[in-house]
Amino acid sequence: MGRPAKTTDSDVLDITYMLAWQRGCDDVTIRDLEIALDLRAPSIYRRFHSRDELLAAAIDRYVEAVVGARVRRYLEGTDDPLEGIRWFFLSAVDSRAQPRKPRGCLVATTSQQSSYAVPAIRDAVDRGTAKVWDALMAALDRASARGHRSAWPLNDLAWTLLQNFLGVLMLARCGHDHLEPSVTVMLDAVLGPIPLKER
Repeated sequence: MGRPAKTTDSDVLDITYMLAWQRGCDDVTIRDLEIALDLRAPSIYRRFHSRDELLAAAIDRYVEAVVGARVRRYLEGTDDPLEGIRWFFLSAVDSRAQPRKPRGCLVATTSQQSSYAVPAIRDAVDRGTAKVWDALMAALDRASARGHRSAWPLNDLAWTLLQNFLGVLMLARCGHDHLEPSVTVMLDAVLGPIPLKER
């Protein structure tokens, strides 16, 4: 009977996505993974076939654990879908919210790196981006069903929000602080301002 693996696949993916989130996929080498995972390269390749497939699986894990949690909390778990969209944005630029985690987003960061040219990694990034777009679209649909009217097609609004969200994440990753005022201006312009009595 063989020895039980000391590191589960879930552990491997969690450690890998944290490493990639901190450094960026482009800068994570197989040697970095060996050290972080306490596994030798052949063991990593037996489980995931290649560094790129491991990184793609880690991005999927990140989307499930981090992006999915934020989507459920702000875009699916609020009574007021427009308020949920606002907090989805504002919580992403609040540097006090999770000080121990890297700033920005692994999906957004990887979309701007050469790793995005790798098909498996690109597919994982695109799945993560689609998850956010789908959730934004669903929140806008719920707002529309509740009587919120917009001069723009909801599909266009969802794309506008997604584009701005990715830009905000990249600015946060680059260390820009005090993004809340500009995010509020954008959200007021796209969704309509919060009535003064609610501010």
